[in-house]
Amino acid sequence: MARRQTRKNASKRKYTMTVAGQLFNHLGLQMYSGAVPAISEFISNAYDAMARNVWVTIPTGRPIESDDQIIVKDDGQGMSYEECNLFYLLVGRNRRSTQNEWTKEYNGLSPRKVQGRKGIGKLAGFGVANIIDVRTIKEKEVSHFKLDFEDITKSSEFADAQGYEPDALPDDGEKTKENPGTAITLSQLKINRAINEKEFKTSLARRLLVLDSEFIVHVNGKAITRQEIPFQFRFPEKTGEWETTDLKNGQQIQWWAGFCKNTIPNEEQRGFVVYVRGKLAQTPWFFDLSGGVWGQHGMQYLTGEVKADFLDERVDLIATDRGTIRWEDPIAFPLKEWGRKKIKELLGSWTDKRREDKEKSPRIIRYLEQAKKLPKREQQTFKTVVNRICSIPQLDKDKAGKEITDELVEFVYNALTNRSFFEAIKRLNAVSAEDVARFNKILSEWDIMEAISTAHLVKGRIEIIQKFRQMIEEKVPEKPDMQNYLKEHPWLIDPKWTMLAHEKSLDTLIKEEFGLPSSGEKEGRDRPDFFCIGDKYQTAYVIDVKRPGLLVGRDEFDQIRNYVLFLRRILQKQSTDSEHGRSLVKGLLIADRIREDDREHGQMGQDSGVFDIRTWQSLLMGAEAMHKEFFNVVKMRAPFDDPRMKELSTSIPEVDTVEERKTDRRS
Repeated sequence: MARRQTRKNASKRKYTMTVAGQLFNHLGLQMYSGAVPAISEFISNAYDAMARNVWVTIPTGRPIESDDQIIVKDDGQGMSYEECNLFYLLVGRNRRSTQNEWTKEYNGLSPRKVQGRKGIGKLAGFGVANIIDVRTIKEKEVSHFKLDFEDITKSSEFADAQGYEPDALPDDGEKTKENPGTAITLSQLKINRAINEKEFKTSLARRLLVLDSEFIVHVNGKAITRQEIPFQFRFPEKTGEWETTDLKNGQQIQWWAGFCKNTIPNEEQRGFVVYVRGKLAQTPWFFDLSGGVWGQHGMQYLTGEVKADFLDERVDLIATDRGTIRWEDPIAFPLKEWGRKKIKELLGSWTDKRREDKEKSPRIIRYLEQAKKLPKREQQTFKTVVNRICSIPQLDKDKAGKEITDELVEFVYNALTNRSFFEAIKRLNAVSAEDVARFNKILSEWDIMEAISTAHLVKGRIEIIQKFRQMIEEKVPEKPDMQNYLKEHPWLIDPKWTMLAHEKSLDTLIKEEFGLPSSGEKEGRDRPDFFCIGDKYQTAYVIDVKRPGLLVGRDEFDQIRNYVLFLRRILQKQSTDSEHGRSLVKGLLIADRIREDDREHGQMGQDSGVFDIRTWQSLLMGAEAMHKEFFNVVKMRAPFDDPRMKELSTSIPEVDTVEERKTDRRS
């Protein structure tokens, strides 16, 4: 009875959902920031409209002026007045739910698999312009209207009964002799910096797998092409070929990969692009693989492409901006798993092939042959070192690199055969003639010389860590003591990071590190303590350090947050360079104690990916643990009774971690 009463009461009440015009800030400006992703959406629409040609006119090579325009014109089917209203102006329309997955034959072109799905790509123009002018022709009639970003976003409730009514332009509804097609004109551009035409064409072509004789994209009058960069090694070997692979979930993909002779400078060419229905769905990446030093370095030479249409057949797994895929979804995860495994295999094959190529040098062949006369241990040592030398990528670049490789192999051979000659003479001067028999023992030490040298380096690092621990325990001030110490030893923050600046203003960082003009804003004068470049994806970190033991809270969190958001905003606003558009700026606050009332505020900043918080103890623990492990590995490379290693072991301060010290105190 109570249940029926609840339903009866509920039926008398009305709930209304409205959509604020500001939503278009997200669907346009933030989703498609940059000329390349925005224009590629209009090209995709032209493809679905059965266009044979698309002409893109865009100002390049100079700063963008206020009256500049970007035009994307196609010779597709065009749209009637009714189709403009029913389809184009219906935001969020899923074309595949109302029409076939394939287009119909048109103008001699075979049916195409539809690329569009979400129904919001038409708003991509708002990422680079305030005005979208749509002029389309079908059956000799013109439909012409204008979308105004400011008119849409100023409305507090956009999706009301009336909706938004774009302005019809003068020739709307007129008859014409022009051929069918659609022209999109973008004006009041939001782009400030000059666009490099070559980079623009390359980036645009990278996003489109469907370029061929039946779909041609022209940029400023010239057709763009998908040309592979020269490779030292390609898998499969023949240019243009794709390899077919079945995944664990039964889905099928096609792929190819290639290694260049030199590092690939353009980030958009480095890594694997994933295409769905001929359109980019995942910007270049390495399937979240982070290998060792050699593996990461090899990735700088690697590029490739994957076709995976199954990702868009049922569940929508592709982000709106066509930049990422929901890889943790059960449908997509097997492809991610395959990618990580495949990259490891490719890096191994690449290393082997490069080494084999260099080992064909007549000079190296000669020394490898001579080494066969050495004792087995020396033979193995020499072979191992030669393999490592021949695996160094930088020595592949030119003739000089090959000569250096030959010289290094010669040096190693000579060192191996004469490594302790002078040391032997010194020892022989102090002993009688019969002690010459000890010469063989002296020779055996060459194999551990590198270990001894490395141990000396570790000893120096450990002494630095001990001093760092003392400074933390004494709670020395962040200025100048802690800042200066971290400036001299930046590896204490993170050994994978590179420090670029200390106490420079944000405007100076924008100018010196990103090559952009200063903002001129008040926030641009703020000075973070450090500025670093991080992992292989070139994450930029702004860092603030606080005195050990100091209590921090909302003010400190807001300060590091403001640094990050300011840099992100300026980079997005002033740069059309795709590398800047994808670069990630994050913050790092080094502090020990957080006010209890502000703890949630700090956690929100971390959860949103704006900044991280590390304690001084966590930095210390990381440095101690890493060098303890490193020193133990080095010790294993020398005999346990080697006097030099014993001396180093006893002279090095106790290498224990913070956790071990806590355990000792408890016991």
